[in-house]
Amino acid sequence: MPNVTIDGQTIQVPAGTLVVEAAKPLGVHIPVFCYHPKMQPVGMCRMCLVEVGTPRMDPATKQPVLDENGAPMINWMPKLQAGCATIVSEGMAIRTTTPTVVDARRSVIEFLLTSHPLDCPICDKGGECPLQDHTLHYGPGKSRFYVESKFHNEKSVPLSPLIMLDRERCIQCARCIRFQDEIAGEPVLGFADRGRGLEITTFDDPPFNSNFSGNTIDICPVGALTSRDFRFTARVFELNDHASVCQHCSVGCNINIGERDNTIKRITPRENEAVNEIWLCDKGRFVHHFAHAEERLTTPMIRADTDLKPVSWYEALTFIANRLRPALSEGGAKTIAGLAGDRVSNEDLYLFQKLFREVLGSNNLDHRIGWSQWNAGQELVKNFGAGVGTNLGELGKGTTILVLGADPQNEQPVIRLRLAKAAKQGANLMVANGRVTKLNDSAKQSFVYKYGEEASFLFGILRAFLDGQLEKSERANVDANFALGLNLSVADYAERAGVNADALQQLAANFALSENGIILFGREFMFAMQNEPALEAALNALVVLSGHFGNKNNGVIALYPHNNSMGAFDMGILPNGSAGRNALQDAGMSAKDMLTKAKVLYVMAADPARDDPKFRNPGFMIVQDLFLTETAQKADVVLPAASWAERDGTFTNTERRVQYFQRSLEPMQNARADWEIVQTIAKQLGAQWNYPSASDVMNEITRDVPQYAKMSHERLRVTARRRSSVQTVGGDSAEPVQIALGELFGDMSGVQWATVSETNADAKFEVKFIAPKADGNVAANVPYMAVTRSLLDRGSAIQFSQIVQPRVPNANVEINSHDAEEWNIADGERVKITFEMKPPRVLELNAQVDGTVPQGTIAVANNLQGTENLPMGARVKVTKNV
Repeated sequence: MPNVTIDGQTIQVPAGTLVVEAAKPLGVHIPVFCYHPKMQPVGMCRMCLVEVGTPRMDPATKQPVLDENGAPMINWMPKLQAGCATIVSEGMAIRTTTPTVVDARRSVIEFLLTSHPLDCPICDKGGECPLQDHTLHYGPGKSRFYVESKFHNEKSVPLSPLIMLDRERCIQCARCIRFQDEIAGEPVLGFADRGRGLEITTFDDPPFNSNFSGNTIDICPVGALTSRDFRFTARVFELNDHASVCQHCSVGCNINIGERDNTIKRITPRENEAVNEIWLCDKGRFVHHFAHAEERLTTPMIRADTDLKPVSWYEALTFIANRLRPALSEGGAKTIAGLAGDRVSNEDLYLFQKLFREVLGSNNLDHRIGWSQWNAGQELVKNFGAGVGTNLGELGKGTTILVLGADPQNEQPVIRLRLAKAAKQGANLMVANGRVTKLNDSAKQSFVYKYGEEASFLFGILRAFLDGQLEKSERANVDANFALGLNLSVADYAERAGVNADALQQLAANFALSENGIILFGREFMFAMQNEPALEAALNALVVLSGHFGNKNNGVIALYPHNNSMGAFDMGILPNGSAGRNALQDAGMSAKDMLTKAKVLYVMAADPARDDPKFRNPGFMIVQDLFLTETAQKADVVLPAASWAERDGTFTNTERRVQYFQRSLEPMQNARADWEIVQTIAKQLGAQWNYPSASDVMNEITRDVPQYAKMSHERLRVTARRRSSVQTVGGDSAEPVQIALGELFGDMSGVQWATVSETNADAKFEVKFIAPKADGNVAANVPYMAVTRSLLDRGSAIQFSQIVQPRVPNANVEINSHDAEEWNIADGERVKITFEMKPPRVLELNAQVDGTVPQGTIAVANNLQGTENLPMGARVKVTKNV
């Protein structure tokens, strides 16, 4: 902890601290442009120049030379130093307000403004612009350069369908380039030309093709990069910033909804170092226009003859009650079923299951449809979820991370950034999948196993545990037949899985001997778990025998697809599990069974008809949603629901973190929150419910769901410190009084619920061997089709955001180059894919020949034009379309 003196104030700071960071706790402001605390310093802009001196050392004693007052004498460096690139040392002295420093700052500002346009009255950055702030604080009152000498450049350059570039405003700080290189790992921007003609450009096709391009708008210190949908629509000081949570994936990124006149003008990231730091993917930033879509439902509807007719809420609710009462008496609760999507809040889901279990007397509940149909591993999460306090972005040396069957780049994008950051900080990142993903770029060890042989891959690790006596058995009840079941060698299991045996041995040793260990498993691995019971038992054994559970930075993380998939498990939206993840003996119908056995179906925020073309109205169907979905078009009653921006509530992210989101907008005409609709139906059936607000529902959840005890809305929105969105996303050290122009709000980091292994330190866990299926889902000489996902596809929310449509990719089929040669298929040629199923299905797509898929496997992204409802795990025939 070096002692540093800055403008006469002495402070101790950690070794390796930069001067600009050391000054902040003292309230000393060192202005910056190119520097950003999340990126490596480059010292390009020179705005942070300061005077730096170090103690004069006695050559004989190696001790500082003291003056007559006993203070160390300082040798001041002859030239100013860049505070963003200078690391503090013991006894260092820094001066930030001397005439030399002041003149240097004035000169930098003057040079930057020589050709900078006077756009402040119309610039989107005005009001949150560091250049504007620094000019007022440190710049000259007027310029000595003639206006006629200004260098002019292009003003409106479409850098991508989402981002506009004003080359006149750019100050060449390279923040955007460095973000894409260092943080996003997608180096698609760069400098072109030289001298005064130096300019930002994009090198790829399609242009600026990145999942994180919108972050460059936030970190740009001027108005050079702007959003095409926010551009010229409002001034930032006119916006009301509402603290919310992104509702597109399970990361749960914290966001600000910038609202004016009851309209979402923009979405920006809100700082939460435990979740998304200050980053946001482009889906979370730009896919919000559905909230104002003209296609939104604005009135309840009842089917009259063949058509749906608008009615009042009273008529719709009375109609529902009159149809449900006879259904209860005729077929009983066994014929009534409920499907709830895992995008709605915990409050909605809790009341939905309460309606079915307490009012209707039915356990026929499920949420596992669409992308969520492969959700699995709930017992692993309940017992061994990553310990409370785990922060993926802080992981480093001493931690081993194993990622199984996941593609976070496209399914949980910000988690990919955080895992890549952990790897840079020294964490041992190991990635195993049936194909290559973006995360492989950051991994120290990568494995591409054969699809269908996931169990062999884990068996090889467990066999290596036993051979090397690496297992920890303090909290394990190991079945006597466990070791006997692992009757092959590591080499044999590795051969079956198609991986290198020595590398598998090394993986086992690294994970077992690591101080901390975390396993993340994704959708493709969950699909394998559903089809191979041996796989979950093997993963359970790996966690227990490694001892990596029950503590911070240890355990498992299930990478579920949606913003409240975790909450759907917690609230009991399952046929065999109640709220609080308790098993039920009297299991109800699963989602698959409902489609054939139910006579009455209540669908909330789900679209089973879109997910399954064979879906039919079972007899009587209620649907509540934002839009007239394919399912709603088949319904007998349709009820208009409020969007996430039009109500408050909580979501639980993939790390079990419960987070509160605020209401930002007034509801669309006649739309109601889902929990409110459910409560009204329950009252129509005689229930004595009284929940005036979502907070009242959450209060009951805290009493009835043990994991959520003490998680009231009041606690989740506690104000820990005040900050503004500008300070959050910019990373600049401007004085708060100058940039706190938005609404200030509290720290809403959320609260994680504790797992069984944390709350019961004495609990022991079963370790047993389950024999895998004989065929391992492997069919010789028949290609396996991996179903992948694009960040932007034809989802119901995305289709109403026109700005992202050019970024939705065309469907193609990825083929290994060796397979392409054998099948006589060239890159870009039309290919016919025939499914081995009844009735037969054929796709015609363009071939993309590359190395991301192994031999014997093809990959096709689901939910693009022509690739809707692709079956996972299918074997296909691939031929050239002649």
